[in-house]
Amino acid sequence: MPAPLSRTLAEFASALSFEHLPARAVEAVRIGMADTVGVMLSGVDMPVSRHALATIGTRGPNQEARLQFGRERASVADATLVNAVTTSSVVFDDVAFAGCHTSTVLMPALLAEGERIGASGRAVIAAYAAGYEPWARLSERDPDSYSGKGWHATACFGAVAVSLALANLRGFNAATTLRALGIAASMSGGITASFDTDVGPFQIGRAAAGGVLAARLAEAGMSAPVDALERPGRGMMAALSPKGAVDLDTPIGDFGKAWRLETVGINVKQYPFGNMAQRAIDGVLDLVEAHDIRPADVERIELLISDAQYAVISKSPSVINFVPSHSVPLAVAAAIIERGVTFAALGEPFYSRPDVQALMRRVETVADSAIAADTQPNLGFSGGVRIHLAGGRVVEAPSVDYARGHWTRPMSEEELWRKFASCAQAGKRDAAGVRSLFESLIRLDTVETVAGLDA
Repeated sequence: MPAPLSRTLAEFASALSFEHLPARAVEAVRIGMADTVGVMLSGVDMPVSRHALATIGTRGPNQEARLQFGRERASVADATLVNAVTTSSVVFDDVAFAGCHTSTVLMPALLAEGERIGASGRAVIAAYAAGYEPWARLSERDPDSYSGKGWHATACFGAVAVSLALANLRGFNAATTLRALGIAASMSGGITASFDTDVGPFQIGRAAAGGVLAARLAEAGMSAPVDALERPGRGMMAALSPKGAVDLDTPIGDFGKAWRLETVGINVKQYPFGNMAQRAIDGVLDLVEAHDIRPADVERIELLISDAQYAVISKSPSVINFVPSHSVPLAVAAAIIERGVTFAALGEPFYSRPDVQALMRRVETVADSAIAADTQPNLGFSGGVRIHLAGGRVVEAPSVDYARGHWTRPMSEEELWRKFASCAQAGKRDAAGVRSLFESLIRLDTVETVAGLDA
């Protein structure tokens, strides 16, 4: 007999208030919201962002919500679409569980709807948790990797999470929230074949905007299945699990007692590259600093990875198609040549340089059976790095569990600000002009209304 997952999640989301949240969960949301707004600012000039902006139909000065924290406005749904696409157009956004990018979906929807209704920062934080916590529990119920099945997990679950978050923000009762969830479940979808193309960010934007639409349709009275998640053979969870491995039977009994925002949290990236490069960059930079390594001294670089992680990344289209933000050899070359990894590494003037190309060719992936598989396969390279130098000298950095910026190794507020400022600069925003925005976001629980946030 399937557990009433849909009803349990709807009841949790409709009843949650800021006062229920532990301090660590509030901290996670504050960091996630601040970091993700900065990432959005860095993506405003990306081609897919311009495509999304050009195709919406509600742009105008009297619309409901701001586009990309600029002067233009649009409806909540259109602003959510554009802002989510913009945020995910770069791969600098945070990651939570099972390879899912929660903030890139929840932040645009919550700030757009929050702006329309004048919601407080505390209300937005609670609503974020109302979307995040159910999403985390659903992601745990299938032992098989969603990306391994070809599903873009963020896009598949994003509409459901947003529908629950907005239902909480709007104060819907459990019945209306359940309808919103049921409508959103019908919008699930997104494939990994879209990665490294403009469709990847669009899938995320569509999911976020779909959650907005689901909440509004539920408010209008549209009917929906009450077991949209758990119905055997016909619900969303079964559809996403063709092997039938997903757990539909175990009830969720510890909502409000065990918080994934405390234990899993939100993991911030230090470098503007994909998840699988983060620990490798850390390891290379550690060796460069410790041994004063110069590019001319490097003969070969070995990046160590577990067998399980290698099986995941070897299927990535980035292995075949060069995408700067997903190129680990490019990140490594930048770390050695520039002694740091910034947005400059993603530009054609840098990666086309002969010395950069030569160093990239010296980077090798080494699968090591002695390295244990991560519980989250999307974490990629282990951080273990072996650099062979001229004269036969070899220096090595050990594998590590988590990159700097992971929830267990958090960045300081000053480090978060430096990232925010670099993102604003990449998006041609004056860092001094966005300092007050960062200060408000990192202390979101003190903000009276998110409509007053300004860049």
